[in-house]
Amino acid sequence: MKTGSLSFRKFKESEKGSFTIEASLVFPILLMLTLCFIFFALVMYQQSALHYSANSVAEKLAFVWNNSDKDINTGKFDKYTSFDGGDGLYWRVTDDQFLSQFGIDFFSNGGASIPIGSGGGGGLPQEKLGRVSSGILPAGATGEVRYENNLTGSQIVVHLNSPLNFPSYVTNLFGIDQIEVEVSQSVVDPTEFIRTTDLVMYAVKSLTEYSNYITQFMSRR
Repeated sequence: MKTGSLSFRKFKESEKGSFTIEASLVFPILLMLTLCFIFFALVMYQQSALHYSANSVAEKLAFVWNNSDKDINTGKFDKYTSFDGGDGLYWRVTDDQFLSQFGIDFFSNGGASIPIGSGGGGGLPQEKLGRVSSGILPAGATGEVRYENNLTGSQIVVHLNSPLNFPSYVTNLFGIDQIEVEVSQSVVDPTEFIRTTDLVMYAVKSLTEYSNYITQFMSRR
């Protein structure tokens, strides 16, 4: 009896195999945490790549928006908008979606929004938006591009989505099965800005002069 009790005490106090037991308990936790970090990094990478593609599309369209003859990659062009076959001299008034915010859609042909890669179709804004090829997008990514014009300025908005090519248990872990990004870029048109500035200055000057005439006329009565 004493011999058995002594053997049990030695077994209890022995540290042989403790490392194996501890490792078998800790290793699965470390493995799961490592896998979670890896999948999280992959999701962030895919979202960053999708965001870069959306931003690239928006920047290119905003850069060449003022002339449909411009090369979408380099900006090179051989003719101006007022020449035969160009956008036309008054396209900013009739075909630039500006009047649609006031409920006037005689020229705008509806909202300027198309799926990427559809090739355009419809009014001039749709044709400009349709110049973007779906080849610039990551594999499996889809989305749409739209043009917005209002009193504060005009901008290109690109919305993309892409499925997560992960096992179902990973997508369930993160609670998402696809990622979405939306990017906007302002359309900068220096020529139109200078023209508009000159028009405002001329209008203010003319109103000041006419107001002086009216004031002088009223003071003589």
